[in-house]
Amino acid sequence: MKKVLLTIIAVLLTLTLVAALAGCGSDKSKDDKKDGKGTDVSTEAQNAGGAMDAKDLVFSYNGVSVELDGDADAAVAALGEPKDKSSQLSCHGEGDDKTYTYDGFVLNTYPLEGKDRVLEIVVTSADIPTSKGIKVGDTAEAVTEAYGADFKEVGMYHAYSSGEGKSLQFFIQDGKVQEISYYYDV
Repeated sequence: MKKVLLTIIAVLLTLTLVAALAGCGSDKSKDDKKDGKGTDVSTEAQNAGGAMDAKDLVFSYNGVSVELDGDADAAVAALGEPKDKSSQLSCHGEGDDKTYTYDGFVLNTYPLEGKDRVLEIVVTSADIPTSKGIKVGDTAEAVTEAYGADFKEVGMYHAYSSGEGKSLQFFIQDGKVQEISYYYDV
């Protein structure tokens, strides 16, 4: 069982790294958004109806709130000692991107002007819900009920964007949430 769990964690970390590196060469406009049906949606239309607000883009765990593009060192200090830590040369700036693995989630960072910033938090545990109560294992329909239908399909992800480079993404497979990603588009 331990070997299977380690294999799953290794696969998730690899997928996270691949997703982060894929964004390095991206020059796609942040204003080029589409809804779940592939239709272009303006940033104003995406935010209409109040389906998402700023608190939806803040990761909360055991009373600690972590903001995207926030101070990563402060976040790690508040979250406590990770189970594992790794780093790799950054494609976002001078220095290293770092990965901190905790029980049920992974925190990824990028360097900016000599400081580490929060790039992404990937939640894999059903014990860590979003601000609207969505968690791993919930249905795609529950996500749509909570956050609305104005999302962009990115592969198997339903991405809800703030229009400011921040997004809340739900990896949907077989109609269920497999992971939740809070992501900052550097």
